[in-house]
Amino acid sequence: MIENSVRVVRVEGDLAWVRTESPSSCGACGGKGCGSSAFSRMLHPREPEYPVANPISAEAGETVVIGIEEGALLRAAVSGYLVPLLSLLLGALLGGNWGELQAVVGGAAGLAVAAVWLKRRRVLAVPVILRKGSAGCSVD
Repeated sequence: MIENSVRVVRVEGDLAWVRTESPSSCGACGGKGCGSSAFSRMLHPREPEYPVANPISAEAGETVVIGIEEGALLRAAVSGYLVPLLSLLLGALLGGNWGELQAVVGGAAGLAVAAVWLKRRRVLAVPVILRKGSAGCSVD
């Protein structure tokens, strides 16, 4: 199980909306002075919120540990990157038998097929709140 500490922002039924508290890229300055943190703040002025299952009835403002099964990240990477890449290449190779324009069209068709497959598949592993406290310790 991969675990991370987050803060509960709000609770809606059986779901808790959480926000990660991301550390600075190097940890030395707390993200106040280097170009990396300035670029990050420009792209994400506010940390995004994510819905997670809330079986322990955590409340807003609490720090909790969320977890997701380890294989979920590998499956997401394979389906999100490898499948579209392979379908693009396969479509381009098949279309390339008839010419350059057909290779481009075949690659685009391969990407479209991968997008439809990903949209229909939609099997996502939902993170779940495991316990209250930080990732290194638990609070009862």
